[in-house]
Amino acid sequence: MGNSYKYKSVSADFAIFLNTFLIISTVIVFAVLIFISYQNIKTEYLNNTMTSSANICADAAADYVMLSDDYEDTDQIDELMSIYLRSNLMAEKGSVFIVDATGGIVYTNGMFVVEDSTSLIKLAVNSVNSMTSGMYQDYQELTGTRSRIVTAMKIQDTGLYSVVISVFDISDYMNEYMTIIIYPVLVSMIAAIALFVGFTGLTIRPLRSISRTVSKVAEGNLSVRVDEKYTTYGDSTGMLTLSSDLTDMARNVNSMIETLENQENDRAIFISSVAHDIRTPLTSINGFVTAMMDGTIPPELHEKYMIRIKAEVDRIRSLVVSMTEASSLSHVDPNLMEEFDLKEAVDDLMSELEPQLRAKNITCEVRINENGGTAVYGEVQMLCRVLLNIVTNAIKFTPDGGKIIISSPHVKNHKRLITVEDSGPGVEPDKRARVFESFYKVDPSRKQEGFGLGLYICKQVLAGHGQLIRLEESPELGGAMFVFSFPTPPSKS
Repeated sequence: MGNSYKYKSVSADFAIFLNTFLIISTVIVFAVLIFISYQNIKTEYLNNTMTSSANICADAAADYVMLSDDYEDTDQIDELMSIYLRSNLMAEKGSVFIVDATGGIVYTNGMFVVEDSTSLIKLAVNSVNSMTSGMYQDYQELTGTRSRIVTAMKIQDTGLYSVVISVFDISDYMNEYMTIIIYPVLVSMIAAIALFVGFTGLTIRPLRSISRTVSKVAEGNLSVRVDEKYTTYGDSTGMLTLSSDLTDMARNVNSMIETLENQENDRAIFISSVAHDIRTPLTSINGFVTAMMDGTIPPELHEKYMIRIKAEVDRIRSLVVSMTEASSLSHVDPNLMEEFDLKEAVDDLMSELEPQLRAKNITCEVRINENGGTAVYGEVQMLCRVLLNIVTNAIKFTPDGGKIIISSPHVKNHKRLITVEDSGPGVEPDKRARVFESFYKVDPSRKQEGFGLGLYICKQVLAGHGQLIRLEESPELGGAMFVFSFPTPPSKS
């Protein structure tokens, strides 16, 4: 028991570890996706800002050239240039300058003051002169969210330079990013984890119920069952399961336990019956032998009582043989398989059972369709044993003056169908499947001959030949109807 609990503990720990690992993995995947998305958008936003800064720098240079070409009055150029620069949308994020070769400011929008603007302008002017592309642009990160972009270019045919110093602040973008990206992703992640945990719970609960039930069965408790709410399809009041397979599993477990419980009850009845069936003849044998030994039975009567003793021994032997055969008849030796005629086998059986039929005035009608032949294939003695057991069972439960019909209507899929019907009381539908279980009797309270192994032996023999047997209600006689099949001979092609 200690090892069992240890095993279940390890399994539970592993399940918890697996669930935790999956949840953490999900969180990590979402976090990585968010980080990648953030970096991609930040890069795109920065590139757009740098492109915009370069365009503004070029526009400022073009504006100055245009004004210089159109106007000769320096004061007028200064006034118009100031207006152009102030109207630039860059005013909120940076400053636009027109400077000379020494970095001196000639024009500026003057609406944004950047730290170290003088040194930055001089650096930009010097860098432009050393570059062949004619434009200088530099990106400098100030803090985790603020960065500075410096863009400069030389104004054609002048000694002046256009310089733009702008500040890129990602924190201004984060509110929009959080609203559009982060919050929906977090909600989706939480919903995914909640659904995962919920579905896992729907799977684990029925499995735990099944596991607990099986554990109790292993301890010998056959009265337990898996909770009914896990065995019902589409029950709105019960607990849902993730898959109908779990419902089928729960039902199969309950069915298995019920079968074990029935077999256990039948075994107890069988043991009691066998004990009685053995004790009675042994008591008689002991009494007869004791009476012969002490002279109570005179020598001239010994032969008479020896015959009775032999009859009791034969009865015990019959019980032992039936029990032994029941455990081995499902294994058929292929070397013993042979072809034989079903009609001849049934005719021989009728001759053998004629005294029993006459004793109860039972009419037995044989209907065998001979189209296509009546040959069947198998171990002759075992298949004839099946016929004997089923017909004998029919005679037992058919009332005096009743009727039995043995028929074989057709051959299908290399199997010859056979039915045995009787006019007896039949078997209730809920007990029809159980009549083929070992030691089972339809009515244990009634003193029936036999040990409850006849139909079980039939099922085992047929199973060994790859055939099935079932019990139905006879549509013609109203009693029991056994439906089974024999194999047909294999093709000789």
